[in-house]
Amino acid sequence: MQLRLAQLESHLKQPLRPLYLVAGEEPLLIQESLDALRAAARVQGASERQVLDADKAFDWSQLTQATASLSLFASKRLIEVNLMGSGPGDGAATIKEIAQSPPPDDVIVLIAGALEWKTRQAAWYSAIDQAGATLYIEALKPEQLPAWIAQRLKVAGLSASSDAIELLAHRTEGNLLAAQQDIEKLKLLHPGATLDQDQVRAAVADSARFDAFDLTDKVLLGDAAGAVRSLSRLREEGVELVALVGAWAWMLRQWGQAAAHYAQSRNATAACEAARIFGPRQQPYLKALPRVGPNRVYSLLARASSIDLKGKSTGGEPAAWEELLACVLAASSAAPSPQNRTP
Repeated sequence: MQLRLAQLESHLKQPLRPLYLVAGEEPLLIQESLDALRAAARVQGASERQVLDADKAFDWSQLTQATASLSLFASKRLIEVNLMGSGPGDGAATIKEIAQSPPPDDVIVLIAGALEWKTRQAAWYSAIDQAGATLYIEALKPEQLPAWIAQRLKVAGLSASSDAIELLAHRTEGNLLAAQQDIEKLKLLHPGATLDQDQVRAAVADSARFDAFDLTDKVLLGDAAGAVRSLSRLREEGVELVALVGAWAWMLRQWGQAAAHYAQSRNATAACEAARIFGPRQQPYLKALPRVGPNRVYSLLARASSIDLKGKSTGGEPAAWEELLACVLAASSAAPSPQNRTP
């Protein structure tokens, strides 16, 4: 069966199915769904939990062996399999076999990030639907965020004016984890209150996730204005240039590796996996690969080394910040090359 998030609570009150897939584009909602599933499994007697990380080198016979073995400590087990790529890869056949004859005393949960629509039509995915249940959590649309925040405030015992909710939505920029953290903070500061815009503004930092990952994601997505805004805020907040350049260089190395693979295969997902970029972290890279080729990325990486040296030199930090800004603009504003050829 295909579960919707709204159905999960009632579903978990029933006997669990032997096989689940929990995946999607919202890490917070995936984690909360997994926590609820684990709690239900414990209530239903699964006192032992086993976790397998299925990266590209994973031997899928480990899962077969795990389901065939008997536990010494529990009559029922929860076996979790973290799919580190965009699907099970070579494990698709194993999943179909298990779905045809699932173990009677175990609950198997496959966990993934975002999956392409085509992947969700594959035979292994359908096999889970038939033998168990799939829960795929779509990304929340911007227009849905205020209602989501209002519902979460209600759960926390709070309410808020529409202006306050809009402010909270704007300041968290669609980051559900950030929004939930801010709601928890407001709950501590104003228990049971009806919040207005001033209370939200005073209590909640302008936390549209102005960290290094926010900056690099906006660059990868081609959001030049957002990237400049993130960089400016990082500088205002006193983030050390050297630490920021380290994160910037790390992203460029991964981007360069993926871009080199993409130039050969023209398959963005496979290129990300070859560069060891898995799960939800793939999404911004999938947008970036058709836009910028490896030569451009590696030239930016060379400039990062120069920025690092300049930032460490006496009196060189202001110029280094300006050079980093120029790199951010160059990387985020780069247009696709004609006919998708490598620039």
